Amino acid sequence: MIQKQLTRNNIILLSSLLFTIFFYPALSKQRLLVRDIIFTAIILSGAYSLDFAKKTRRILIVPGIITIFLTWLSYFFVNDALGFVTFLSFFCFNMFITVIMIRHIARSKQVTLTIIFNSINGYLLIGILGAVLLAMTQLVQKLLFNVDTGAINFAGDAVAGFHDYLYFSFVTLTTLGYGDITPVSAFAKSLTIVIAISGQLYLTILIAMLVGKYLSNPEKR
Repeated sequence: MIQKQLTRNNIILLSSLLFTIFFYPALSKQRLLVRDIIFTAIILSGAYSLDFAKKTRRILIVPGIITIFLTWLSYFFVNDALGFVTFLSFFCFNMFITVIMIRHIARSKQVTLTIIFNSINGYLLIGILGAVLLAMTQLVQKLLFNVDTGAINFAGDAVAGFHDYLYFSFVTLTTLGYGDITPVSAFAKSLTIVIAISGQLYLTILIAMLVGKYLSNPEKR
């Protein structure tokens, strides 16, 4: 029953992540509202996507609730400082989930349906976290250095939004490199390198682990 619940929760998490990637950038009206709803779904489903101990889950729920509160607070009160704190809280929470998810994949003895969903969710979370980092970079430049030029540069004069950071993050993560968007600041360039390397390392190490677990299972030989 636990495995069925974990699989169900991972499907919910995967659905939230896929909606963020495929549908959120296409929205024009109420984009911030939809983003905050998706962020809430990612936080809740992420907290229940792994078989945490009861004590660990209780501890994990606290920062999750704080992150959800900050997310909706920043929706009603638009402020750069509050937006940065919200992004930072969302990043830390989901980075913890991603790391634990990767560790769970590494420690598993068999390749189950839940492990496959964990693998996909981990990769998609890295892409979304890359977008969050880029958004935080722009806010840091604006708050600390009074630079409002943005962290990334378009071919045109459009102002970057979170959907643009999301697109740029996944283009970098998958090393597509279309070239329509380029990093501007030194910090954004460093983050671009980190995102690109993270995507390649994740895929190579993950595939090696999954293939090794599959072949080591006597029932699969």
